[in-house]
Amino acid sequence: MSASNDLAVLIERWFTDRLMRHRGVSSNTIASYRDTFRLLFAFAQTRLGRSPTQLTLRDLDAPFIGAFLEDLETLRSASV
Repeated sequence: MSASNDLAVLIERWFTDRLMRHRGVSSNTIASYRDTFRLLFAFAQTRLGRSPTQLTLRDLDAPFIGAFLEDLETLRSASV
């Protein structure tokens, strides 16, 4: 797996293998995760200045995810 596509491959496997095959989650759950990843990728594009296809797993460190969650709380009024 190359650094340029490792994130895309991991996310695809997580959706197809983990969620769908092993966990048998509902289509609503899959849609919820999908939508969250879309928000994350949009945030990453704004914050890091790179398209989702250019992201790697190393880009998604704890401070970045924390900033993303804070952004969701402030701009979208999301909470736990």
